[in-house]
Amino acid sequence: MSRAAIAELLRAGYGDRTIARQLNVTAATVTQTRRELGLPPARAGNKPAATVEELFWRRTRPIDGGHLEWTGHRSSKGVAAVKWQKTDHTARRIAYRIRHNTDPTGYAHAVCDYDGCVAPAHIADSATVPRKGRPGASRKPNGSRDQIVALLRQGHTDQAIRKALHTDAKRVARIRKEEGLPPAPQRIITFADKWAANTAPADDGHLRWTGRLRDGVTPSLVYRGREYSARRAAFEEHYRREPVGLVLPGCDWEPCVRPDHLEDRTIRQALTAQYDAIFGDQAA
Repeated sequence: MSRAAIAELLRAGYGDRTIARQLNVTAATVTQTRRELGLPPARAGNKPAATVEELFWRRTRPIDGGHLEWTGHRSSKGVAAVKWQKTDHTARRIAYRIRHNTDPTGYAHAVCDYDGCVAPAHIADSATVPRKGRPGASRKPNGSRDQIVALLRQGHTDQAIRKALHTDAKRVARIRKEEGLPPAPQRIITFADKWAANTAPADDGHLRWTGRLRDGVTPSLVYRGREYSARRAAFEEHYRREPVGLVLPGCDWEPCVRPDHLEDRTIRQALTAQYDAIFGDQAA
């Protein structure tokens, strides 16, 4: 477990002595782990981005609703972009690659309603999802009045119906008013909703993170306007207490974020004590 903790902090860019102090291990142990992982020595001061994806995260700011606002450079046409290794990359293509681990075939575009959003989960490929107002976008059904009324009576919001029927939210609102139906109650997005939207099952019962990575390394979750370490947030939700120290997977699969696979310092110490109580004499 010490190796996993050291590896996470190394990849986050911490220096050897800083990690040694945090984890109560020797600096030599950290340096040896860094060498075994093939990681370069940590640089002092403001560290340059290691990848274009890491640079992407440094140029974004989380917004309510899971959106991501671009804070970096824009081209003369207003397109969010970064220059990496003498090549220009649009922010949305980087976002698509973060989400899907491949480049889009067509244009990378946002499918949400937040103007300028670059959140990876909100970016689609025009080759599979036509852009709004572009040729091909009107081929999808616009939704009949009867369909809209049926969904309104089921309690769906105007925006939910817009997405379901690929129609105009203003049209839905107008039909709602004509039918004399009250506005749908706003559904509160729960932690479970956010968690499900940013995770995916992996082999052997593990859970992998598909959402934002802070600095391209640490799973990060924006919930109710606050940014959390995804593992710490999941730990608190699962165990109903704040974790002590680092929260790391105890299942030996380093990327895992499954809540019941996570351990903090208290759990690790308890497990070590149990192990020593059972096997201490044999180990000696």
